[in-house]
Amino acid sequence: MWPRDEPGPDRVLVRTGLAAVATAVVAYLFPFFPAPARAPDAGTLPGAAAAPPTAARRAPAHSPPVSLGIPGHLRPVPVDPVTADAAGVMAVPASPTRLGWWALGASPGAAHGTVLLAGHLDSAAEGAGPFEALHDVPMGTRAHVTTADGRRHTYRIVARRTHAKKALPQDLFTPRGAARLALVTCTGDFDPDAHAYAENLVLYGEPVP
Repeated sequence: MWPRDEPGPDRVLVRTGLAAVATAVVAYLFPFFPAPARAPDAGTLPGAAAAPPTAARRAPAHSPPVSLGIPGHLRPVPVDPVTADAAGVMAVPASPTRLGWWALGASPGAAHGTVLLAGHLDSAAEGAGPFEALHDVPMGTRAHVTTADGRRHTYRIVARRTHAKKALPQDLFTPRGAARLALVTCTGDFDPDAHAYAENLVLYGEPVP
């Protein structure tokens, strides 16, 4: 990972507790393009209340995601499983052309929990990345997540929210709650002194039967 006092890719800070995960996304990029205009919040968030206890039942195993595509907006982008390093940082792939799947959360097709996919907005070496397209995705658009077993899981985008970079909701990082998709990237103003974007954009999707 990049040293904290030097510019590097955007990172997701994950502080783990006994029963919850607190999160914040910090961008360390030198953008060569202006950040997209801030998209207004829209839609209704999918439910995220804790799921009822299921100690008597084991959840079925699900295959990990390998690509994400949004027809008309995002060509299929490869996805890598990631977790936090010793510093509590979600190790999103360095290139903006790849996405990170929070492997401690839900898998596509799971009955509960958030399938979290995060990606860089851009990078100094490669310019704007595919997730720049998230700023223009309208409500009702369908996103397709392909898993390693060859299945395609479809989600309908139902909400868009912008959060301060250190204020991502904790329930994005949990396998509990309603089944949903969350797509996260950076947005807002870029602070050249902090090497960071001010905010994070989150698109939420509900599974399509």
